[in-house]
Amino acid sequence: MHKEKHYAAKSIQILPGNPTATAIHQILTWALENLDKQVEVIWPSATKGSEYKLTAHADPMGGDPQWKLIASNAGQGSLLWEFTSCDSLLVFNRIEASLNDREGNQHATTQAVTQEEQAEEKAFFYIPEALTKQRATIPIPLVGGDNSLNRSGTVLNGDLAFVQIGALLQSIALAKMTGRLEIQSDLGAAEVFFIDGQPIHATSPAAKGSECIYELITWKDGRFFFQPKVMTKHKTITEPLDSLIIQGAQIFDKQNFLKNSGFKFDAVMVKTQRIVDEGELRKLLKPAIPVDFVAQRRFYDAIDDRLSTEEIVAKLGYARSLWVPIVCNMLSCGLAAFTKPSKKSNSGLPTLEPKTVDSAAIQSVIMQLRRGDTGMFNFPAFLYFLEQEYFRGHRSGSPISVIVFEMRVKSGPNGSIREPLPIGALREAVLRISQAKRHNDLLAHYEAFDYALLCPDTKGEGARVFAKRLMTSLMKSPLSTGVDERTLSLSFGAACVPEDFLELGLLLSAAEAAKSHSLSTEEPVVLYRDLLPKAT
Repeated sequence: MHKEKHYAAKSIQILPGNPTATAIHQILTWALENLDKQVEVIWPSATKGSEYKLTAHADPMGGDPQWKLIASNAGQGSLLWEFTSCDSLLVFNRIEASLNDREGNQHATTQAVTQEEQAEEKAFFYIPEALTKQRATIPIPLVGGDNSLNRSGTVLNGDLAFVQIGALLQSIALAKMTGRLEIQSDLGAAEVFFIDGQPIHATSPAAKGSECIYELITWKDGRFFFQPKVMTKHKTITEPLDSLIIQGAQIFDKQNFLKNSGFKFDAVMVKTQRIVDEGELRKLLKPAIPVDFVAQRRFYDAIDDRLSTEEIVAKLGYARSLWVPIVCNMLSCGLAAFTKPSKKSNSGLPTLEPKTVDSAAIQSVIMQLRRGDTGMFNFPAFLYFLEQEYFRGHRSGSPISVIVFEMRVKSGPNGSIREPLPIGALREAVLRISQAKRHNDLLAHYEAFDYALLCPDTKGEGARVFAKRLMTSLMKSPLSTGVDERTLSLSFGAACVPEDFLELGLLLSAAEAAKSHSLSTEEPVVLYRDLLPKAT
């Protein structure tokens, strides 16, 4: 039996089926963000009573993450392989190869991803909302029967690092599950009781009922476990879950506004306008967030230039869902401001306050580098990022791959007429590529009518695997009316530094040459090295 190193901190995830490329990338991201912690992902084998376990661990001393794939049967585990890599596509390709070798056709028949499975993956593995809208989700079922790798008595468990709390709650609601959801985090322990998918009672260290749900929407870290058929006599929630999630998201958005403004809960509130007349106060608050006027008046009257927000809230007994929008209104309407309290640490030095990073300013810079009609980076921006990545890779010794590709619509005799994609089809293609690529891969226009992908920390074979998966994604369904697998022409060429060249200009020329060869031979994906004579 294979013996593993034991880690003090683990994140154990249970999947309903084989992990996708997106899942592997999210595992890699978690491992790199949680050094010296191990993530374990378990999914069932096509053979009854068996399962697979993938582990990933990034050493805090440096180096690429270590991966292990273990096959388990009746509690006995055997190590299939160990692999060290920072390229999630290569790891995914190796998993695919191992499953094909062991299960053959059984594995192949499970690879067609249904809409439900896609939705489930998006609930379990976080994908930024800027890339895709959250879709309906279903709960993750129990893998196997009595298994030591699963938490006893639960049908749903995982880590909030991999799943949005809103999607988790919606999963329980869609499946009409009854039981107790337990969440353990550094902020404390929380529990939510459900009957037929609707929450009836919730508690956390700081709140209960609806206020607890609002608080949970802000939690990003922690372990969760769902125990079925666990009931309670308490009833502190009467609103439907959808309404609670929407309100929680709105409160979270307002909290971010305050945070980005430099606001702290212990900041002292100061009146900037001395208003006695109620009519004038109503007039000033009219364009603000709708909140009970009496509650706002009481808060305004409590501001005395000495009490902190925390002290005012405690004095009035306001819940988070009430005081957060009120403070937003006080600040945005110019009725009050805040001062930061002067603090000193035990050493006598001033306590450092985190600098506010203006995400809006960052976004405005990025948007200047993108084409408004497609959302892709323009060609000069691509060259700039490529040069910066080239210098970084040169210092660290990490590889860089560039994929140059074209997408055209074929028409006429034997597809002799090839035209650029209509803008609707191009936007759909950009969406699919953005969903398939890793976060640090960069998609851009290339010269006049072609496109390019900059893939840091990716070798040539990794670029080949990635390009083939992009082809599958682009061909799986029509991009728009009349643009489908019969009329869509795709040609991909890739080259790598330092595998092919050390010079940046030659890297681009090599990728262009590979793309031209792909077009002339109708071979979809070509690496520059494929053009070189084979060694005898």
